[in-house]
Amino acid sequence: MKDRLYRLYLEAGTPPVKSVASAIELDDSFPGSPSKATVHRIIASDELAAGQADVVSVAVMLARIAGADADEVGRRIKQMWVAAHLAEPLGVPVKELDPFALEVHPAITVPGQRPLPALPVYVERAHDRELSDAVERASRGESVMVTLVGESSTGKTRTCWEVLRRLPEGWRVWHPFDPSRPDAALHHIKEVSPRTVIWLNEAQHYLLAQDLKTAERVASALRTALTDRERSPVLVLATVWPRFWEPLTAPSATGSDDRFAQQRELLIGIGSHIVVPKAFTSHDYEQAWQKADGDPRLASALIGAADGEVTQFLAGVPRLMTRYRTASPGAMALIHAAMDYRRLGHGPALRHDLLVLAAEGYLTDRELTQLGPDWTAEALAFCAEPCYGVLGPLTQVPNRGDEAREPAYRLADYLEQQGRVERRLTCPPATFWQAAVRHCTNSDDYAALGAAAETRGRLRAAAELYQRAITEGNTEVLPRLARLREGVGDLDEAVRLYAEAYRNDKVARWELVRLWSQAGRFANAEDLAVHAAQQGNTSCLIKLSQLWLENGDEQGAARLRGHAANRGGYSTFAELARTREAAGDSTGAEGFALESLEAGSTYALSELVRVREKSGRLAEDLVARATERGWVRPVLMLARARERSGDMRGAERLLVQAAAGKSVFALVEHARLRRKAGDLRQAESLLRKAVEEGSTVALIELARLREKAGDPAEALHLFRAAASRKNADALAALSLFREQAGASAEAETMACMAADLGSTFALLELVWRREQTRDHEGAERLADTALRAGNAGALVLLARLREKEGDVAEADRLVLRAARSGDRFALNEFVRRRESADDSEGAERLALAGGGRALAQLARLREESGSASEAERLYHLAVNRGETSAVGELVRLKEEAGDPKRADAYAHYAARTGHVDALAALAKLRAESGALKDSDRLYRAAADAGVHDALYQLAELHRLSDPGSESLLRYGLAPDGSTSVPW
Repeated sequence: MKDRLYRLYLEAGTPPVKSVASAIELDDSFPGSPSKATVHRIIASDELAAGQADVVSVAVMLARIAGADADEVGRRIKQMWVAAHLAEPLGVPVKELDPFALEVHPAITVPGQRPLPALPVYVERAHDRELSDAVERASRGESVMVTLVGESSTGKTRTCWEVLRRLPEGWRVWHPFDPSRPDAALHHIKEVSPRTVIWLNEAQHYLLAQDLKTAERVASALRTALTDRERSPVLVLATVWPRFWEPLTAPSATGSDDRFAQQRELLIGIGSHIVVPKAFTSHDYEQAWQKADGDPRLASALIGAADGEVTQFLAGVPRLMTRYRTASPGAMALIHAAMDYRRLGHGPALRHDLLVLAAEGYLTDRELTQLGPDWTAEALAFCAEPCYGVLGPLTQVPNRGDEAREPAYRLADYLEQQGRVERRLTCPPATFWQAAVRHCTNSDDYAALGAAAETRGRLRAAAELYQRAITEGNTEVLPRLARLREGVGDLDEAVRLYAEAYRNDKVARWELVRLWSQAGRFANAEDLAVHAAQQGNTSCLIKLSQLWLENGDEQGAARLRGHAANRGGYSTFAELARTREAAGDSTGAEGFALESLEAGSTYALSELVRVREKSGRLAEDLVARATERGWVRPVLMLARARERSGDMRGAERLLVQAAAGKSVFALVEHARLRRKAGDLRQAESLLRKAVEEGSTVALIELARLREKAGDPAEALHLFRAAASRKNADALAALSLFREQAGASAEAETMACMAADLGSTFALLELVWRREQTRDHEGAERLADTALRAGNAGALVLLARLREKEGDVAEADRLVLRAARSGDRFALNEFVRRRESADDSEGAERLALAGGGRALAQLARLREESGSASEAERLYHLAVNRGETSAVGELVRLKEEAGDPKRADAYAHYAARTGHVDALAALAKLRAESGALKDSDRLYRAAADAGVHDALYQLAELHRLSDPGSESLLRYGLAPDGSTSVPW
């Protein structure tokens, strides 16, 4: 409505509001009589005008002035006014919030005490103050996202609840959860209005949803909400467990298949995070005791909590754990089944029949006999009974009015977390998988459990679960089931499944092409590969051409390459050229490179030039063919190779050749070589030519050249010209010019501007200069600025300078600051330098302050120096400081020392801490030493723990000695871990 009114105002020629008010007042046909101030509010302000008559009057008057249909405008604005007043913004006003509706944990009760408030007295800690600062920024109008990262029951949600109550009037809180968390967020986030808190408790449900596309869309929608100025301010408060935070924020190891790029940008690019510690500090205890007199629950927690875990005690965790540890066999079986379903990917709501059928496999025959026929009802009642005011191990989920619906239960959060650790090495029994196939109701649950079964080598269960997921509408698992069906020899079904997945899955496209080719259906394979290329995917053509070439069909392979080239698949030729060159077929390699050139790409030719130069073979003939066609990239590559080999004359000759092909980059490169050779006049001439062609890089290089030639005025002029193009390097250079001129404040301002554009070298130079003049405070201030710009190098530089002056304590402090900002390499460098200088005590002191990774690094250094006992001690310290991956090093140390029992124990400990690959690594060591039986046992344990390729490694172990080992890859493992029979 406001948009329409403002458009009418513009269409009317922006008349003075006083004249609009006067015109309405003089005409008795108008229903309202707004004042000048009211007209201004109706047209220009963000608030919703209260009087319908005044709004309609202003709209009609503006329509008349603009020559629009005044009656139609009046009717439409009246409808909009009603709709606007009826519209309910998302969320609930802050003052009306219920903490339990926002999933704050209920607290323990203390028998015999007076009635108490719903929540215990709150003790503010360091992370509360961090969160308050962020919320204060939101109150001032800035859109902010903060994620609280901490284990279950550490007080994350309560922290958010407390800070919400400080928001000013007008703020609302929206908690998306119905019909499901990701669906609610995705479908309604566009309705978020200014001054709204988006409450994402347990953010993994939104950002790690089973459907990765949905999770990505939720993340991108949240990013949009946070960056949309028209909706600002928006405050996103999220909580998440560390085990979910790590995959969401860790960059892709290979740079490809970056599944969580959107989530990572949201959480650590736009947003910030605060770690919520598990335990109270001594200072926290002091604060808490001052408040404990007013709340016996807090006093009880302060007395009874172990290891400072006060919030866990208040949430009833000790009593919950006691209930769990003392449960009857039947109740324990239900809890373990629930733990396994949750840790292997099932959603929070666990159906009655799902749990009961699965639980039978967790009981022995004797236990089942002793429990009797009604054991499940008794066990569920035990699990559901509250523990001193907090929920029991398994709580029934409300059916929301559908009484006929099968009951469902939710596992207590803390037990879910406990189960992920305690049961990490356990593969569930047969009844677990049978119940999943029969009683899951959600396609995402089928898919997740199917993937868990496949990872653990339970291929039959995986196939059945994938089939049920497909029946429920999940098409993402089609290629997975097709792969399993192909493995057992059911090629017709595999083809059918790949064909069904063909439209949306690149892998399925190739697998279908491959199967048809293997079956001799070459025309079908080629047609399908061409069709895939038409859809923008040339990889099928590329792979099929290689397959046919290997089988001797050179004509068919050439035809496919032609199709690929026509679709832009130039990497085909590069790969083929590399392959032929490696096989010694230089003629064939050149043929593919030239074929690529004819198709319009230098990619393959450039690759071949690189390969040949690396092997010391000349490539001028190839470059000449490229230049004949006007391509300069291969020339530049060859020039760089010539320079690396010391043939400057040859490099320059090639750069002249490239410059003749209108390459500005070649001019700059040639100027660099001339400057290197001392021919500054020629270098300057070449750079001026490049500047005439519009090169900013050449402009900066020319400025530096004039500066070195003693012409600061011209250099300054050139740097300013480059800076006017928003060039960061030019701004940095100008900063240093101003520093030399004595304008230090201006120099720092320009260095900061350069840093904002991505260049921090001026800041580093200024840090060095301040340090040389003993302005230690100024040096560290500028280093902090560089750190905020993403470069911890200035802190490292300061640390080196302080170390050089003999101030080791200051050097350590600075390098530890750099390490906490993410620069682990610098910390390792300083630890290594201390160790090399025979300062073992200093190296260990610094490593201890740096944490587990630094200790592991020092352990490796001690191991390399021959001190295995010292290495073992330090690896232990690293593990105690949280670097649990160091357990893998302990496994290797003990195995190499001939202590297999300790190695085995360490491997299982590593696996229990989450590094399940340690089992497979030890299995490999045992296989290499000839201990095949032990290796078999460890590989099977690794498969139970979910090591992805453990089944393949197990099959490889048996391949040479057991002709039947092929069945392992085909049929996988039985639920009990033995080799499965055919299915």
